[in-house]
Amino acid sequence: MSRALRLYLALLAGLLLVWLALRAGAAGGLAGLASLGGAPALAPALLLYAASHLCRMLRLAMLSLDQREHVPALLAAHGLTAFPSSFLPFKIGEILRLAAFLHVFPGRRKALAVWLAERCADVLVLSALMLGLAMVEVTLPAPMRTVFLLFLAASAFVLLTLFAAAKTFVYLNRHLVLASTSARGLMVLRASHALRQLELELLRSLEGRLTGLLLLSVLIWLLEISALALFLAHLAPSGSGLATLFAHGLLANLSPGQSGLGPGPGPGQYQPLVLAALALLSMAALALARRLHQGKS
Repeated sequence: MSRALRLYLALLAGLLLVWLALRAGAAGGLAGLASLGGAPALAPALLLYAASHLCRMLRLAMLSLDQREHVPALLAAHGLTAFPSSFLPFKIGEILRLAAFLHVFPGRRKALAVWLAERCADVLVLSALMLGLAMVEVTLPAPMRTVFLLFLAASAFVLLTLFAAAKTFVYLNRHLVLASTSARGLMVLRASHALRQLELELLRSLEGRLTGLLLLSVLIWLLEISALALFLAHLAPSGSGLATLFAHGLLANLSPGQSGLGPGPGPGQYQPLVLAALALLSMAALALARRLHQGKS
């Protein structure tokens, strides 16, 4: 176990202890949450959210089948980064997640390819979900409409890149080799070669797995949004339809703290419970693996 990993585990353990202390001492903590409908009413949301993270881990394993010896470490990396990432705003936690992937794989391109495959699949699925809500005439909150336009642009960019990048790189490299002798041309050639290698790594990660990636991504977001919609059903005014709750659940997942149903408990009330349990299980698995390794040696 490297020094950096030991330091991270110590910081994660400290964060878990601080969070548990704050939850235990908060007046509106678990006791306040139980008043919304009791622990039995919260259990389905917790189970659905836990199932979504199990599917995320299955998706990671599927994308890493060509380097399956790194799958256990990759799953542990997911479990160890999900909890602290949930407290970072504006999806900054994805940087932490990418850093963990870079620590797992010996090659940076594979780590970046797995991370990009996940993010591209999420963008495509979320764009399709928001488009579906718009087609059934569900009123989308203004923030969601903005996010929808951004995701639509990102989806179009991803698809165009996948179809056009290969031929573009071939012609660009040929032109630079034949026509350019400057240092700047050499720098561009190296950058083009690096991007081409990243594209090939991404294609290897998706080879024969694209359908599975999309299906798992759809299942992940349906489980996660359904969990939040089920939780928000206890806060929503009477008469809120399933589609409306689903839309507000999607918005709260994209922008934590904005459920669209007014002030009150949001995903931060129950999601950290699952993520903390996942982090503890990952830490226990690491400790067990280390002990078994020491026993063999």
